[in-house]
Amino acid sequence: MKARGYLTISVIVIFVILLPIFSILVYSFGGDSDTLRHLLDTVLWGYVYNTLKLILYVSILSLVFGISAAYITTFYSFRFDKTISILLAMPFVIPTYIMGYIYSDIFGFYGPVHMLLKDLGLPTKSYFDVLHFNTIVVILSLVLYPYIYLIVKSSFLKNSTALLYPALSLGKNRYQLFWKVILPLSRPAIAGSLALVVMEVVNEYGAVAYYGVDTLSTAIFSSWFGLNDPKSAAFLSIIAMSIILVLLAVEKLSRGGSSYRSEPISKELVKDELKGIPKVLAYVFLFIPIFFGFVLPFIWIVIYSFKYATQMIDDEFLSAIVNSFVSASVSALIIIMLSFFISYSIRISGSKQAPYLSRVASMGYAIPGVVIGVGVLTLFGGLDSFLIELLSLDGLLISGTVVALIFGYSVRFLAVGISTIEGSYDKVSININKASRNLGFGFWKTLWSVEFPIMKKTLLFGFLLVFVDVIKELPLTLVVRPFNYETLATKTYDYADNTMVQESAIYALIIVLLCFIPMIISNKGD
Repeated sequence: MKARGYLTISVIVIFVILLPIFSILVYSFGGDSDTLRHLLDTVLWGYVYNTLKLILYVSILSLVFGISAAYITTFYSFRFDKTISILLAMPFVIPTYIMGYIYSDIFGFYGPVHMLLKDLGLPTKSYFDVLHFNTIVVILSLVLYPYIYLIVKSSFLKNSTALLYPALSLGKNRYQLFWKVILPLSRPAIAGSLALVVMEVVNEYGAVAYYGVDTLSTAIFSSWFGLNDPKSAAFLSIIAMSIILVLLAVEKLSRGGSSYRSEPISKELVKDELKGIPKVLAYVFLFIPIFFGFVLPFIWIVIYSFKYATQMIDDEFLSAIVNSFVSASVSALIIIMLSFFISYSIRISGSKQAPYLSRVASMGYAIPGVVIGVGVLTLFGGLDSFLIELLSLDGLLISGTVVALIFGYSVRFLAVGISTIEGSYDKVSININKASRNLGFGFWKTLWSVEFPIMKKTLLFGFLLVFVDVIKELPLTLVVRPFNYETLATKTYDYADNTMVQESAIYALIIVLLCFIPMIISNKGD
């Protein structure tokens, strides 16, 4: 088969992957239910306002934590700086909904903080309500700032040596260099990482629902499950998608034709040593996201996991682990295989337009999990209705099955596999592929005999990243899962939703420990 044949197959695969998104667009047209009209006349714009407000506040706080932490650890040296650099990324392993449940227990009305204030005889009548919009802003920021920290720090490291010495030789100090050179040049990295934060904010359901904050995500759930109105849910899904796409488009257009490249310089960056008050302030600032974003929640999870271990470890617990492991493993394997094939097809095509395919295939990651869930159920629901009528069958064939769930995961996380593989392909010369074919190997044999051995570690790391993302995913799983099919994420949510937050700790612990795996491997390196 020629290179064009591989590209054609990839186009077909991508089209199938995007069918749930198309189904939402088609299904939402002509929707004019009583529920939808009621939402439009009453609370819909409040949902949109809350969603946009949450995006704005979380973005600002995440930028403050992420960029500041990246700047301090990149340009300055201080005791334990390497350990602190690693710890700053650790909040990434705790899903947002789990963090929300933990802080509701710690700072809630019957939590240890409030009880301590009462024991000390301090006035508690005006004690703050933790189930509040502002609390959600802080929690989301603590969990999501590592996206900005990791990506922006990588950008700082790439650009700093190229610009630091010329700028300093012109009389600029490091603060001027940061504001006038490094920060503007890192705009693509900042925008890209911030886009991930925005996507996660719109996708979040567990924490915002638990804290009583009405967003588009909670509205979609309410329309589908509470009001049994799929058309209204599809219409709300279109609005959620539109918000993300509009924000991404605005940022892209605002760049215009600006270029953000610099020529590398071989010198290593010489860090300034922090001393005195700046050093103390740096420690205090970095302590906040590390302690409240990782250390305190992790201690809480460990304490209550051991406290309720004998009570909670039962057949349901083991079943949730097996379900999570199987669905995540199969999904990750399928996604990595598809990502490898699509990336390889683009690599050998030689077409200038082919790279755009990977962007199209990655659309699923920009769309909230609940929206994809609605799309999958809409698509397979219509397909089931057609097959039942055609074949005179009883019961659903695909909807409400593990097949539909795995397909939903594939739509949502294909972008993770593609970005991981393409990032590694950028470092592997295409000449290796050409040399193999000049020696008589076809495209297929080159793929498995040459490209696969080279990419083995990348494929393994990509598999683990997708595996962890699937394990953590809550909204999509809640929407698409089969009846009585529980995963670690859904059991954590169910216990918290039934005011059994502490009992959910053992499920949260397994999720967090699994999330450590790719971080340990990535830090270990080759």
